Amino acid sequence: MISGFSQSLELYFEDELIEAGEELTFTSHADSGMMSFEGLEVLNTSLNPLNIKCTREIITEVLNTENSFCWGICYSTSTDTSTVSVKIEAGEISSEFIGDYFPQGYSGITTIKYIFYDVANPDDRINFILHYKATSESGIEHENATVYLSPAYPNPANNEVNLDFAFDQKSSAVKFVLYNLFGEKVKDIEISEITGSLKLNTSDLTEGIYFYSLLINNEPILTQKLVIKH
Repeated sequence: MISGFSQSLELYFEDELIEAGEELTFTSHADSGMMSFEGLEVLNTSLNPLNIKCTREIITEVLNTENSFCWGICYSTSTDTSTVSVKIEAGEISSEFIGDYFPQGYSGITTIKYIFYDVANPDDRINFILHYKATSESGIEHENATVYLSPAYPNPANNEVNLDFAFDQKSSAVKFVLYNLFGEKVKDIEISEITGSLKLNTSDLTEGIYFYSLLINNEPILTQKLVIKH
């Protein structure tokens, strides 16, 4: 049995060390087009550059949902191990990892273990476990606060789109972020009110599928899909 402890790798999320095998939970609405877990940092603690690959192990999976990941490049839902490695220099970090989950309207928890290992020494590896929690509730619990973000309307949108939001208490560093299908940020709006509406100009966006997220302290709390059609 191979241990999750690595001699050369450490994992961090939001500047905090993730212990080998530690479990994290990422929550969003079941109608989200995609739940995208970003911000994981892989640190090479050795004195030499390392070529690192990533493997996923699906522990439990909600029926009719899909998941995929990016490491160096983005892979299809059928890929379990990255075909390319990411070179991490000695003492440097990589933020290449993205875990994507597509709840497709189904509530429940899908649990996946992600493993990072040195190509030259596969026993030198580390992992963490991520619970993707898709809920049908209109509000999401976040650090003892309830957060609400409405579906975008109209959707599909032409020249503008509206969203309603509400928090049961003041939250710091709240942002609305819009991404294109490739995960590139196209809109970034800070939110300072406890409740209100956002009116977003979409006339400058090309037609296609986008995803919008509500971030608190750079952590995505809700992610949903938006279609632009002019």
